[in-house]
Amino acid sequence: MTLVRTETQKGHAYTLDGEPAPGVTTLISGGLPKPALVGWAAKSAARYAVDHWRALAPLVASGEADAAYDEIRRAPFRERNAAAARGTEVHRYADALSRDEDTEVPEELYGYVAACAGFLDDWGVRPLLREAPVGSRAHGYAGTLDLVAELPGGQVALFDYKTSRSGVWPDTALQLAAYRYADFHLNDDGTESPMARLNITATYAVHLREDGYAVVPLDTSEETFQLFLDVAAVARADKARRTLVHAPVTPAHLLKTMETSR
Repeated sequence: MTLVRTETQKGHAYTLDGEPAPGVTTLISGGLPKPALVGWAAKSAARYAVDHWRALAPLVASGEADAAYDEIRRAPFRERNAAAARGTEVHRYADALSRDEDTEVPEELYGYVAACAGFLDDWGVRPLLREAPVGSRAHGYAGTLDLVAELPGGQVALFDYKTSRSGVWPDTALQLAAYRYADFHLNDDGTESPMARLNITATYAVHLREDGYAVVPLDTSEETFQLFLDVAAVARADKARRTLVHAPVTPAHLLKTMETSR
């Protein structure tokens, strides 16, 4: 298999023709500033401090202020990780629904999964690809799309599930443009097929909520794809710059003196 997706402790990683390939979402995260996250993190930490002040105050009073600080500091990461875990689980159940598989849904996720079932029924999708890895040798990236389906009118569309409370962000258009214009996708048997053969003519983000869903059209034109490539270039440059500063050195003449004095 030329494109391999490997599950890791932090998510997953890709190799393309035996070489590491950055993921689409990794490139977008590394190349696109997210100033809104700063405000969100501050609000998350402040909210945790207010909600748990009865438990935190005794720590401060007993001289364990550092422990209280760590609890507050880690609050945004706990919230982020919980949301990511919820999204991963919802994606798993959404994939099972599209395959008509029977599965028992935990109560805390029932609303999201019911919303996905409603979307699949209302839109009458006929899945063509589900959770399919895609890759681009031309531009050196990989990713995994959620769903490509044929709609009742014959249109072929690319869909991506989102479960965040904040809705659908513009980054999603860059993400789906990268999938749409990838060189190939993998079939269930591991063989490659050109993405262009799917003739995708529309892309949508499906925002799944506990109380319903919204299907949001996205601009994934060639111009948007070029924006993704620009963002990816910034991400690669940012990674490369980390190798530009090396360890401290000692002047050669001092090294000789040090060696002589031994």
